[in-house]
Amino acid sequence: MFSSLIGSDKAPSGLPAIISPNTVVEGQIKCEGELQVDGKVIGDLAINTLVIGLHGVIEGSVKAHIVRIKGTVNGGIDADKVMLEKTAKVHGDIMHDTLSIEAGALIEGKLTHKTEVTNITSFKDKASSKDKTTNAQ
Repeated sequence: MFSSLIGSDKAPSGLPAIISPNTVVEGQIKCEGELQVDGKVIGDLAINTLVIGLHGVIEGSVKAHIVRIKGTVNGGIDADKVMLEKTAKVHGDIMHDTLSIEAGALIEGKLTHKTEVTNITSFKDKASSKDKTTNAQ
């Protein structure tokens, strides 16, 4: 398998890169595919798909398309889709398009939706417009 990678700077498609338990990586990481972190990363990540395992730790900011967190992130997250499982711990702000949070997940930071939502009507506005239509009849 290793001989097929010689001379190529890309891993075979479909295989995630893995930072295994008891491994510490320091520095920036860029990955166009999937990265699973079961060890510790000290630095910023720019990833397509990031999976942080139960014992995985990120000390830095994350920019990704999809992030699934079971472990810990100490830094900001900017992603299209963020999934926090019940064991997740995030100490930092989260910018997202889609966010799911399981009961038990810990977040210490601000949650910000990336796209402005213009089709939401508050309960107060909805009630006042209902009163206006009732009175008009």
